[in-house]
Amino acid sequence: MRILIVIDDYFNQSNGMCISTQRFVHEYKKMGQEVQVLSTGEKADYPVPELKINIPFIHGLIAKQGFHFAKPIRKTLIKAVTWADIIQIETPFPVSWRAAKLAKKQGKPVIGTFHIYPQNVTASVPFLNNRLGNWCFMLFFREKSFKNCDALQVPTAKVAKWLKQNHFKQKLFVVSNGISDKFINNSHKDKVGHPFTILCIGRFSHEKKQETLFKAMQLTKHSSEIRLIFAGQGPLKKEYEKLANQLPQKPVMQYFPPVKLRQIMSQADLVVHCADVEIEGMACMEAFASGCVPVIADSPLSSTVSYALTPNNCFPVKNSEVLAQRIDYWFEHPQELIKMRQKYRKYSKTLSVARSAKTAIGNLEKLILR
Repeated sequence: MRILIVIDDYFNQSNGMCISTQRFVHEYKKMGQEVQVLSTGEKADYPVPELKINIPFIHGLIAKQGFHFAKPIRKTLIKAVTWADIIQIETPFPVSWRAAKLAKKQGKPVIGTFHIYPQNVTASVPFLNNRLGNWCFMLFFREKSFKNCDALQVPTAKVAKWLKQNHFKQKLFVVSNGISDKFINNSHKDKVGHPFTILCIGRFSHEKKQETLFKAMQLTKHSSEIRLIFAGQGPLKKEYEKLANQLPQKPVMQYFPPVKLRQIMSQADLVVHCADVEIEGMACMEAFASGCVPVIADSPLSSTVSYALTPNNCFPVKNSEVLAQRIDYWFEHPQELIKMRQKYRKYSKTLSVARSAKTAIGNLEKLILR
C-alpha cells in the first residue's frame, strides 16, 4: 500500500502533532508499507517551501509557537498524489486541503487526522477566542479543511463525539496517537521523593493553563519540600516567571530535548496536566508511561482526563484549590503513589504507538477496499 502523508512541518521536534506523525510513519514502514511524506524540509520525499504569513501580529505569534506552514505547490502535489494509493492529511491548513481536493479528483481515498480543536488555534488570539470565533473555525475545518476526506482518524471517543455534535459527516476511526516504547520501557526511580518532584510539560501558552499549578503551589502544605519543573517554552514565559518568584522554591522553567526530558520523567513523582483544550495530551501519556503519576484537569475540551484512573488523578480545570489537595494527597501517601505508578506503567502498554499504527493500517485498507 502506497501511503502519502501530507503535513506542514513534518520534521518539527517540539510539536506533538508532528512527533506523532513521525512515529506513525516509522511504524508503517516497519510493517512493510510504502510511505512518502509531503512537507516543508529538504529531507521530505516531496519537499515544498514554507508559506510565509506576512500579517505582522499573526507572523509573530506563529514564530513564537515554532510552527511552519507549507506552501502548496500544485506541481508537487499532483506528483505526490498520483504516486499514492491513499492520502493521509495531518493538518487543517492549505497544503492538506489542496492535496485532499486533488486526491478526490483522481478518485483516491483520503483520511484526515484530527489533531487540533479550533480553540487550539484561537487560544493565543484573544479577539478570536470566543464563541463566534471558535464556531467560525469549526465551520472552516468542516467545510474546507476536511471537506474532501472520506474518513477522519481521532485519538479518543470524546473527540469523535465532538465531531458528531458539530455535524462532521465523515466515517470516524478512534485511534490513540499512542506512546513510544522509549517511554514505556523508560526506567524510573524506585523511591518517592528525594526530592519530591512535580513535572508539567507543554508550551507556555493560554490553553495549557499552567498558571493553575503556580497558584496550587501557593496553597499546598508542602510547597517548600517540592521540586517543580516546567518543561517548555512559549509566549507566556515572562508572565510565568513573575508567578515563579512568588513560590518558596523557584521552579525550573526551560525547554528540554527529548532525551533529557525522558531522564527527567524517570526522576519525577507526579506529572500535572492543566490544559483546558487538549485533543489527547501525548506528553502526559509519555510521562505516566515513564512512571510519573498523573493529575489531570477535567475539561469539556480535554480528552486527557480519559486517562485518569481514580478521582485523585484528576481535578476540575482551573481549580487550584483541588489541585493543591491532590498534590498533598500524593505527597502524604507515598506507598499509594508507588502502587499507582506501577498501575500506570502497566496501563501504558495497552496504548503503544505500535498497536495504534497497526489499527490505523487496518482502517486505511478498509478505505481502499470500499
